[in-house]
Amino acid sequence: MQCALRPSSMVPAGFAVVSASTSESRTIIEVRSTTPASQCPGCGNVSRRVHSRYRRQVSDLPLAGRSVRLVAHVRRFRCDAVRCGQSVFAERFADGALAPWARRTGRLEGLVHHLGLALGGSINRRPASPAG
Repeated sequence: MQCALRPSSMVPAGFAVVSASTSESRTIIEVRSTTPASQCPGCGNVSRRVHSRYRRQVSDLPLAGRSVRLVAHVRRFRCDAVRCGQSVFAERFADGALAPWARRTGRLEGLVHHLGLALGGSINRRPASPAG
């Protein structure tokens, strides 16, 4: 039995598809967060007050031989906590979906990590011991 390709399987958890376009070599998928609020990384306070928005471009797993670029519509929130030093913060996404400042999704980062290990990389970052 053959399953149909669902759009939800192409985007990481916690995102909804806004639009999608395809060229010969690339697929561009615009996504937005599905959560109405975000937690401040400084104090943990949950905020719904949107300060501004920006677009963030990240790479994702290839689809049908084409590279995939996710364009995430990210919101900045205001933190209302009086003692919090962070007055404005960017929303955080579900664990493993998209880390702060990342240029690749968590699933692509995991694949790159495992490929590096398989091709002779090492998890440990110890300096080489001197030849004796």
